[in-house]
Amino acid sequence: MSVRPLDSSRRRFLKTGAAALGLAPMAFLRGQEGSPNDEIALGVIGCGGMGRNNMINFLGIEGVRVVAVCDVDARAAQIAKARVDQHYGNQDCKIHADYTDLIATPGLDVVCTATPDHWHARIAIDAANAGLDIYGEKPFTWGLREGRMVVDALEKNRRVWQTGSWQRSKGEFRRFKALIENDTLGKISRIECGTLGGMDIQQHVEPGEVDGLLGKPPKELDWSAWCGPAGEFEYHPLIHPWNWRWHLTFGGGKLLDWVGHHVDIAMWSLGLDRTGPTEVSGTGKPADHPFFNCLVDYEYTGEFADGHRFEVNSRFGGTKFTGENGWIHVNRGSLKASDREMLRNLPEDFDTKPPSHWQDFINCVRSRKQPQSDPEGAHRAASFGQLAIAAIDAGRPLKWDPEAEKVLGDDELAKHPRLGARLG
Repeated sequence: MSVRPLDSSRRRFLKTGAAALGLAPMAFLRGQEGSPNDEIALGVIGCGGMGRNNMINFLGIEGVRVVAVCDVDARAAQIAKARVDQHYGNQDCKIHADYTDLIATPGLDVVCTATPDHWHARIAIDAANAGLDIYGEKPFTWGLREGRMVVDALEKNRRVWQTGSWQRSKGEFRRFKALIENDTLGKISRIECGTLGGMDIQQHVEPGEVDGLLGKPPKELDWSAWCGPAGEFEYHPLIHPWNWRWHLTFGGGKLLDWVGHHVDIAMWSLGLDRTGPTEVSGTGKPADHPFFNCLVDYEYTGEFADGHRFEVNSRFGGTKFTGENGWIHVNRGSLKASDREMLRNLPEDFDTKPPSHWQDFINCVRSRKQPQSDPEGAHRAASFGQLAIAAIDAGRPLKWDPEAEKVLGDDELAKHPRLGARLG
């Protein structure tokens, strides 16, 4: 999914319209002072895959009403609208092809965005400036500098943000974090993160049909708008709606896709999600494919100022810490240890029934508290992956100042596109 480039009238709205409509004050007061029974109006930007999954989760939350959906793929938008209308038993859900029309909806409180990576920053900044709280997908942004720009926009507008790094709300990962914080392993000597490799290509068309469809997007898809901040790019029939993540113009492969999960869990568990590595180095092998070019086999390390060293590779899944007392490995649906007795070392106040990731976000929209996956933490996890891509591409270590967020001593590497911003 993507969205139509901003024309001059939409740009004027984003600079002046939010203030004129009182969107930011209304949204802030609703969350700060409104009745807990107030209905939260939600719009969905990006209606395929994770966007539709997130929307269904929000449909199941009491006090939330999905009022509009947006996608430049008309088919995806129609499917989403039908699902919303079926849920409410009416035809009230509105469809927009232009996300700026959706965020201008009177009375809107929240947007859920799940677009390809190259659109994450532009939409997040515009929604924050329009006074809306945001549930946004990971990785936080395509480029590192634009990630900091999103964090700044959210802070400036006092917006609540939840990243779709939903592992932070799952029991096995929360237990892992609690065990680490409770000094279960003693001094930690090794940190390993497995973020998977390869490409899960969906074959939208037969191989023999690809050449005949190049440059010919389907009539339901506004291809120019889909490309947006990435600039002009010839339409390829395999790239939408799923495979875009395997092309570096739009995504970052599994390296960047999963850094917001298993590396995020490691940084979160160690209290390092407010900083970043001081040096990153690694190697990787790109896809052997005529079109897709992401890294499919890779390994990289990150050194932190406190002495921790992260080892990340594509050969396994999950987060594994080793210490003087043994090891603990967490993955989806699995929490294992060298000694099972260690898994009992939870603090007495450990919450065994936290809200879902989506409910947590809605709770924080009302309370104005920080959700489980806040913007700074999401940006720091994504930046680790972005630094790794740049270092692997350059074939040399990247020295990094995590406070100033600047490359040290390498002017050429500092210009790597993945460390910059493409906002269109």
